Amino acid sequence: MSEPIDPINEGFTGAPKPYPLGVRIADKVDVKPIRKQLANQVHIAHHSYVNTERHNAVVNHGVFVDGRLAGAISYGYLLASAPICGVESDAYLEVARVTIGIDMANLASCAMAQSQEMFANGYAEPHDIEMLVTFVHEDYDGTMFRALKTKGWEFDGWSEGHQAGNRQDRDIRDVDKARWVCKL
Repeated sequence: MSEPIDPINEGFTGAPKPYPLGVRIADKVDVKPIRKQLANQVHIAHHSYVNTERHNAVVNHGVFVDGRLAGAISYGYLLASAPICGVESDAYLEVARVTIGIDMANLASCAMAQSQEMFANGYAEPHDIEMLVTFVHEDYDGTMFRALKTKGWEFDGWSEGHQAGNRQDRDIRDVDKARWVCKL
């Protein structure tokens, strides 16, 4: 694994120059495990609507473009006990944060596809994880997950916003979210 990178000062300050026709973005994107601390730095600096640390993340991937840090993806257990789509809570994980710090077409879906494969072949199998779930803010359309239908992602309905009774109130909890699921 490479040395930690400061996501604000050493990552991209803007999108890389456009690639010539015929160069696939997937050939320029690399997803690698990173420390939770580095993932949190990326989320705090660049996430579109939740700029807080993700304390329950168990898997964190860095998104690299041409070898430079461009984002982070974090997976964690939900603080829930209800089954989703018939899968018990200890057998699913949330794609809790997908943060891309540069404006580059298709980067998020390309990175998520690679990250999902790495997650499924690494963490999921030995930990008996059967499904991934994510919640998309009502003001975003979830096109990244819609683009990943071939990877198994499906829209599963709306989750009505509400405050957690056992935790500090946060504005984000009042927002309705689209729930997307992916059986592994």
